[in-house]
Amino acid sequence: LNDQELLPETSDKLIAWLEYSYAGFEELGDNDASAWVANALAGHLWPRNELYSALEWAQRCYTRSSDGTDRSARLLTASCLETAGLVAVSMQRTDEAIEWLGHARYLYSALYDDLQEPWILTAIANVLTNEGTALDAASRHSEAVGLYQDSLRVIESIEEPDSVSAAYAILNIGASYWYAKDFEPAREWSLRGLPLIDRHEGPLSGAATITRLNLALIEYDLGNPEGAMNWAIEVLPYIAAHPQRSLDHQRWTFELLRRIFADSGEVERAILFGKLAVNAQQEVRALNADFADSETEALRKEWARLYKDLADLMIQEGRFSEAQAVLNMEKEQEAFEFLKRDAGAILKDTRAVLTDTEINDTERLRILAEAPVAAYELWRALDTELAEGGSVEQEDQLFLLEDAMAEAQSAYRAGVDLFLNEVTERDRAGFEAQFDATGSYQAILRARERPTAILQLAVLEEATHVFLTLPGATVHETIVVPKGDMRKAVFDALQAIERVTPGVEGPLARLYDLLLAPVRDALDVAGTEVIMVNAGDVLRYVPFAALHDGSDYVIRDFAFAQYIAAVPTNFVRPERKAESAAGFGVTQAHGSFSALPGVAFEIEALFAAEDGEGVLTGQTAMDSEFDARALRRALRNPPELLHIASHFALLPGQVDASFLLMGDGSQLSLSELSTSKFNFAGVDLLTLSACQTARGGDGSEIDGVGAAALKNGASAVMASLWPVADAATPILMHDFYRGLYADGLDKAEALRRAQIAMLDGAGAVDELTQRGAASLDEDLPESGFAHPYFWSAFLIMGNWL
Repeated sequence: LNDQELLPETSDKLIAWLEYSYAGFEELGDNDASAWVANALAGHLWPRNELYSALEWAQRCYTRSSDGTDRSARLLTASCLETAGLVAVSMQRTDEAIEWLGHARYLYSALYDDLQEPWILTAIANVLTNEGTALDAASRHSEAVGLYQDSLRVIESIEEPDSVSAAYAILNIGASYWYAKDFEPAREWSLRGLPLIDRHEGPLSGAATITRLNLALIEYDLGNPEGAMNWAIEVLPYIAAHPQRSLDHQRWTFELLRRIFADSGEVERAILFGKLAVNAQQEVRALNADFADSETEALRKEWARLYKDLADLMIQEGRFSEAQAVLNMEKEQEAFEFLKRDAGAILKDTRAVLTDTEINDTERLRILAEAPVAAYELWRALDTELAEGGSVEQEDQLFLLEDAMAEAQSAYRAGVDLFLNEVTERDRAGFEAQFDATGSYQAILRARERPTAILQLAVLEEATHVFLTLPGATVHETIVVPKGDMRKAVFDALQAIERVTPGVEGPLARLYDLLLAPVRDALDVAGTEVIMVNAGDVLRYVPFAALHDGSDYVIRDFAFAQYIAAVPTNFVRPERKAESAAGFGVTQAHGSFSALPGVAFEIEALFAAEDGEGVLTGQTAMDSEFDARALRRALRNPPELLHIASHFALLPGQVDASFLLMGDGSQLSLSELSTSKFNFAGVDLLTLSACQTARGGDGSEIDGVGAAALKNGASAVMASLWPVADAATPILMHDFYRGLYADGLDKAEALRRAQIAMLDGAGAVDELTQRGAASLDEDLPESGFAHPYFWSAFLIMGNWL
């Protein structure tokens, strides 16, 4: 029970046997025995970070032992209270921890008054140290140092001054000074205790690792990032060897490494370690997931900064999908790996998904960390044998192992230093792919039936350049706003939309002032009706239809389409035939994906059924009939219109792992969808009624499904910028297709009018909600669909005619 380094499978077996023993003693009515077992369970679950279970067992121990008045019962009660106090410290419940540990100290002191036994002094010294940790957690650091020094005096009265107990007291004094931001004495005391703890427990033990972590934090706060990095690197082997037991080490270590790399401008490395820190916190939360949010509030609040700081870095880099997922993880609102089409979906136990590059980096670190771990495990086994008596030959072997450990540690450090010095070069290609010759743009515009403009937006480090190309002129404006600020403005607007925030007009007006206001007069003078947006970086994710000019949304004045310069576009409007259409949908739940009742409603509303009210008359396939084979079969004789309603899982940076969910539950990866097997040539419009199909990982890292299909031959794609509302989407789609097929509008105008109808609460809203499935009724907002979340997610990419 005292071994803190048990293998996970051994630890699991131990817990199972202890629980079995506890049940047996309970059945026998043996309170003392059941209390001892409960305390053992608490003490073992605590370092596994199963904090709430540990506290429950400690409280059971106290309940069963506190009735006794003899010395044994008082000793057991004190032990239960001490365990409960230690667990409470980890849970940030400091007031309770201080109370329980103080009561335990009182009981131990009373026992010593009775017995005068030296071993009780050891117990008193230990509880003084533990009470000090609770005071530190409550920011009462001077009191904590006093208790640690009291503990050290007690220890030195009964033990050698370099004992392991003395080492713990010394190291706690160092930690307390760090908490109090008194860094020089913090370093002095920590360096004094480190050789002692290394001698007694080994350099890769839990206590020695915490000491190195503390020294890393101290050096960072002293303004020595190189020294902090050196100490932090020495923590990684313990983390590699004890992934669950080291979760607290992981949070601190990875957060520190994130800070170091962010300070030096190595943002990609900083994001990697920021993700690892967040994932450690998510693992702690998962291990304690059975407890109510009110009980875990303190634990969440303590580490909320991990999510915000990581998201801030991602926003600076334009990695919006990841940033939104990280912020939502902290609130447990939205899944990251499986982004939902239905807006009300909730998934828990999510993690920050590593990109392919980050996975490779993490694997390299793990391999590097294993070398000193392996040497240490061999050394520890032999050291244990020698402690019980051994031969000279075994001692010689031990010395050889110690030499091997030193070599392994040196090799490890060299490997880690090499890894950390490899800074990934960013793609510094210019804007050639984004910007063609102005003359060719003007030729495109002169050929359009409606007054059209091309708005090109280039985000540079210190400014954003706005180029407006009209049929006979080009306007250039420079918006002097740093790239980070521009990205933050876009992110704030997207967050306000996706969270259906009241007052969303504010951040959307801010974007309007930056991106459209500088050229608004030129647009109005030219009588512009359609704006083709050719945007770089995160500006490609701006819902231009929802920008607000201070009095109204600009969708009232302009239709918008996204112009993809890298994909040659043939601006031709075919003769539209309602029968040249095909629809695919997913309604059933598959694994972590929820059911989509709105899809059945959507397909029924769009495609003619028995009631004959659908806009389209083509073929449809739902659920098990919709698989990759069915999609390929449809593309052999491509319909003019292809409508797909499903889930899309976006894992930024992982093109092979991002996928469209098929109706039979299979997954069509984004990489496979981009191959020649899925040739969309001949499809005039591919509508992807699924979440975030217009977005990639960070604005440039990977294409969304929409851009992939466009590059693979589709003339135009309608895709979404965020997880769409299951109740609202059928209404928008119905009005959009009616504009195309009944009113003869071009795609951009049909979408504009459908969006305005939803904004005004007109069009198909009443008609379709009366026919809507009962399961959707509760999803319809009382205020209607006027918020831009409901109507501005979709955009036209490519040929908007």
